[in-house]
Amino acid sequence: MADVTNWLRIRAKLRQFPHLYGTLRFLRNVCPYLLREFARTFGIGFRFGAARGFFSGLQLVRSGSAEGELIFTGQSLPPLPDHSMIRHCGMNQNARQPWPVFWARFPNARLVGPALAVMDSSKKLMLESVYGEEFCHGACSNNYTILDKPYFLSGSWTSVVGEFPGFYHWLTDAMPRLALLEKFPADTRIIVRTPYGPSQNESLAMLGLLDRVRETTENHLLVEDFCFSSPTSMTGCVNPYAVGWLREQFLKHAATAATPPKFFITRKSKTRGIRNLSEIVDFFLSSGWAVLDMEELTFSEQIAFFRNAEMIVGEHGAAFTNLLWCRPECRIVELFPHNYLNGCYEAISICLGLDHRFHVFEADSGHTFHVPLDVLKRFL
Repeated sequence: MADVTNWLRIRAKLRQFPHLYGTLRFLRNVCPYLLREFARTFGIGFRFGAARGFFSGLQLVRSGSAEGELIFTGQSLPPLPDHSMIRHCGMNQNARQPWPVFWARFPNARLVGPALAVMDSSKKLMLESVYGEEFCHGACSNNYTILDKPYFLSGSWTSVVGEFPGFYHWLTDAMPRLALLEKFPADTRIIVRTPYGPSQNESLAMLGLLDRVRETTENHLLVEDFCFSSPTSMTGCVNPYAVGWLREQFLKHAATAATPPKFFITRKSKTRGIRNLSEIVDFFLSSGWAVLDMEELTFSEQIAFFRNAEMIVGEHGAAFTNLLWCRPECRIVELFPHNYLNGCYEAISICLGLDHRFHVFEADSGHTFHVPLDVLKRFL
């Protein structure tokens, strides 16, 4: 506590000199960037300094310079509804096409950074391993300063390591990349970033792949035979191909227990949140609805609840990834803080023909908001 108190005293003193304090704050923010860019420009070898450019794996496949195959050049979402969160949030999630899906095979590949992106011998990153030209410069694997010593993996490997953790990104970004596993050698193993949660573990078990998985914490790998399977879309932009593959693989593994037709999803101890949550929960329980926290359920139970649902209400959050399992015309009501909008779950609903509605509420800077009961009742 003494150290904290002393630091607060020093900061209070510095604030008496606004120009000096502002300069120090600026240097604190800009110095890591300057160091990173200095290392990028003058770094020697592969360990010190990030990538110095980009190359296209797809172009190598198309030119015959790398073994691989273009599966399809792109696909689009079905038309948006008139009242659309995708349109409202302005993230352009319906227009990230064409998005080619392909695989490529690289001998003696180097994988670098938090996302283990493919790097060639001239220290360039493969665009498709960092979500393409729009995203590549801001990607985490393009913005490190120093790497660990490389760890060598013998044999054939593929990777589902990506930019972002979490349940949504695991199912929509990572898992569809395994759709092309049959294109690779039969003994190909899978690189997965650790730690990952029970649902990730259960999903790999459902596919019979747990014995082929290697959990990794490394940020620098050398792989004897690397089989790259491209992301099936820009992150946050679901496409029909991925949705169809996920349903084909996982719906058959749903738990068999009876589930309620209507339920409200809670998000306990999370960022964002409904301020009058207890009032909302009491309302749903008194109306005969179930109230569920998805983190208390196994993955197979989550599949079952959503597969059998007739109506689902909840605050925007990763639990809505499970819309992947819903039947057509299931009714969805998604609740948003006005300063945290995203149409990723509406995209799943559009692919599946779900009746997806949303309502936006005024929120504070922490994205917490109040849901008036009369407004909620109108939706139901």
